[in-house]
Amino acid sequence: MVNGEEGKKAPVLSFQTFGNFECFIDGQPVKFKYNKTKEMLAYLVDRKGAMCTNGELMSILWSEDSEKKKSYLKNLKADLTKTMAGAGLEGVLVKFRGAIGIAPDKVNCDYYDLLNGKESMMGSYWGEYMSQYGWSELTHAYLENYYDMKRKESKG
Repeated sequence: MVNGEEGKKAPVLSFQTFGNFECFIDGQPVKFKYNKTKEMLAYLVDRKGAMCTNGELMSILWSEDSEKKKSYLKNLKADLTKTMAGAGLEGVLVKFRGAIGIAPDKVNCDYYDLLNGKESMMGSYWGEYMSQYGWSELTHAYLENYYDMKRKESKG
């Protein structure tokens, strides 16, 4: 990929979801102003491009008194937008009034690669998915079933 400047490569945004979640731009870990920004981004990655409403994000990020966190959520979304824009990755986020999502076709992600049938990813999944976030357990259970099914198919 080449961006508007002659010969300059566009930055690459990558997500590691197996084990602990991590976000990288050109191989370097991304630093956000707020810790919760990273968790919000992890949730957007987990949703695979589905738009997430402000209400959904607040209930995921703060299970109690989430309604009182509207201004904090606004700060997190601004932090995420500013970080992506600062790296030249404006097109990675999809935003509508009251909702945000990620453009899965504009990122590299181990989880997406596995679901898209990339065989080399079968060896990358070791039974952990976004381990630091409790809300990831549903996807983790799905991945366990998916992995078992694929392993049985390959023996089969």
